[in-house]
This record gives sequence, C-alpha cells and structure tokens, in this order.
Amino acid sequence: MRTVQSAASLHDATVVLDDRVILRAVSVAIDPGLTLVRGPNGSGKTTLLRVLAGLVPLARGDRRVADGVLYIGHRPMLLRGLTARENLEFFVRFRGGDTRGIDGALRAWGVGEDMDRPVERLSAGERRRAALARVETERVPLLLLDEPFADLDDAGVTRLRQAITRARDDGRAIVVATHAHRELDELARAQIAVDNGAATAS
Repeated sequence: MRTVQSAASLHDATVVLDDRVILRAVSVAIDPGLTLVRGPNGSGKTTLLRVLAGLVPLARGDRRVADGVLYIGHRPMLLRGLTARENLEFFVRFRGGDTRGIDGALRAWGVGEDMDRPVERLSAGERRRAALARVETERVPLLLLDEPFADLDDAGVTRLRQAITRARDDGRAIVVATHAHRELDELARAQIAVDNGAATAS
C-alpha cells in the first residue's frame, strides 16, 4: 500500500511570543486534502498557520514542511503600490512559474475590470479576491488560508469554496483556519481543534 507523504508536520512544537506561551507541545501532520483548524478567537489558530508557513520561530520542537507553501493571512499581503496583475506576476515569477494564467484568474475572481488599478485603490473585498487568486496562479503543494472568507461577498464565498475543492481534488494540502463555514466539514479529511495553546487533531 502506498504511503501518503505529509505536506507538513510539527512535533512537540512550542511557541513563545513576548514571554507568553502561544502554542504548547503541538504535534500535527498535514496530509494532502483539506484540514480545518477551528477554535475560539485568541486560541492560537493564526499562530499555528504561521508556524507551518515558517513565519514564527519555535521555542522548542521540530517543523517539517515540503517545498512550496502559500500563506494568505488576515491581510491580503499584496504590495500596495503595484496593481493586482503586477502583484500576481511578481509572486509567480519569484517561484519561477508561468504568468499566462494570471489575467484569467483575476477575471474569475471578479477583479478583471480592476486588475490594472493599484492595490491601494481597491476595496477590501477586491484586495481579498486578488490575493486569493494566487491559489490558482501559484501551484504549490501546501496552501495555508487564515480566515479566508473575510471581506468576501456571496460570489466570492462561492468562488473560494470551489477553489478549495479543486485544490483538494488536485492532491494539494489545504489548511483553512475558520470559526465558521461548517459546510466545509464534509470536504475535510481532518480537523484540528485549537484551544488555549493546545491542538488536538481528529
């Protein structure tokens, strides 16, 4: 039987920020498919995703992540002086990818008419959709999405669900931190409950 290779894993991972323990002895494995991270506000969901992305140092423990990670956090993390198109071109070229699908992805996410406006002149929803278009233009094996439904209208929410489903069906590993959207449960292969710095996988 073929063994599924985890896209990322943490073993006994502890995070301390400003002398406060944010995550305590967390051990999880992220396999291909959708993993949901749930928990109350301030429980450590964002820190868990940032640890997997390599953006937060570990005070103790080990982190292993496969090559190719895309993290989209609460902020769109776009360069505000560039246009939506220029942002996606920059990120794709940085990864050595093909930029030919960028215009189509931005149109599909509803940013087609505004793809050549500076990001700082886009609405919060437009910036969110432009950032989420990276899910389709950067074909990395591990996607980390932190409350990705924020600032989206109904069409954007539908588009995001479709993008998550396609990424799952393509064999990518997707981690979504959200306290809502229970309709994702039927798509998920695993869930991680985070509370008071502890994480329990199921």
